[in-house]
Amino acid sequence: METNRIHTKEPWLAVSLSFLLSGIGQIYAGRLLRGSILLLMELSLAGLGIWSVLSVEHSILVTACIGLAIWAVRIWNLFDAHKSASRTNPEGFETERKQNKDAWLALFLADLIPGLGQMYVRKWLWGAVFMATSVPLLLVGMKSWLLASSLWAVFSAAVCFHAYVSARTRRERSNKAISIVATVIFCSYLSSGCYRYAFRAYVVEAFRITAESMKPTLIPGDRLLVRKSRSYAPERGDVVVFKSPDGPGVPWIKRIAALPDETVEITDELLFIDGRKVPYRPVKSIEHFNKGFALEKPYKVPANHIFIIGDNTANSEDSRSFGAIPLSDVIGRVYKIYWPLGCIGPVE
Repeated sequence: METNRIHTKEPWLAVSLSFLLSGIGQIYAGRLLRGSILLLMELSLAGLGIWSVLSVEHSILVTACIGLAIWAVRIWNLFDAHKSASRTNPEGFETERKQNKDAWLALFLADLIPGLGQMYVRKWLWGAVFMATSVPLLLVGMKSWLLASSLWAVFSAAVCFHAYVSARTRRERSNKAISIVATVIFCSYLSSGCYRYAFRAYVVEAFRITAESMKPTLIPGDRLLVRKSRSYAPERGDVVVFKSPDGPGVPWIKRIAALPDETVEITDELLFIDGRKVPYRPVKSIEHFNKGFALEKPYKVPANHIFIIGDNTANSEDSRSFGAIPLSDVIGRVYKIYWPLGCIGPVE
């Protein structure tokens, strides 16, 4: 039997590898073409998902359908990875493998839910400890996604390693294989966390409207997608998210009314830029928001600054009460509403 094991493949190791990325388990099992197709399918669907998020025309429903397709591929891929590995093994090996608690199944369960693999091999206390430890790590993710991803990568790799070595029966003579797999798990979670952090920090971030200053364009409860770019060139009419003028806190959302070096004047609820009237909704008075800032007539927008006004002009604290804001404070441009369903569409 020991000689036959040289050419055997562990089905639950194949499942664990495909759990990290579709097709990897099939490639491990020797099904190179099948694995490559599954890998390409997942990567292509992920690319389509990103494209649908970035596209102004496509709604969250398109993104949701692509997400469901990805999960369908991933779930089917797990069953197929197990089958692909099992079919390569001699019948005697499969019979022996099923007689004891499988160490690789313990690893997969621990990767699925921390502590579950330990409970599978009847290490109840360790399983409870790991499950309880996972809760504060998830809470850390609500405050710092990058820190949580780093901690989760270390935690998951350690829990999976522990689940494997806790099994009484292990077919490998050394810990070389599990050490490699644990390292792959660590790198997978760390790279995934860094990617998500980078995408949110530098590409697209979601925001929720909590105030009424942008009615009727945006109302409280609307959820938005904001595109970020270091090379953003502001245009009049863009709706932007920017750092709160009151200091650290929830970012604000307003519309750009004037660009750098332009002069602004508001007369009889009309907006004049460089002495010419521009098409704009009536700009009503907001004296109750004035913080001692006096809007000169005309007001010169400093270089590298923009003048912003809320669409609900009578109930908006904006550049009329605190002046133009630096372009460096702009977080990104709002480009579409993704929730609620009845309001899905581009922001104009």
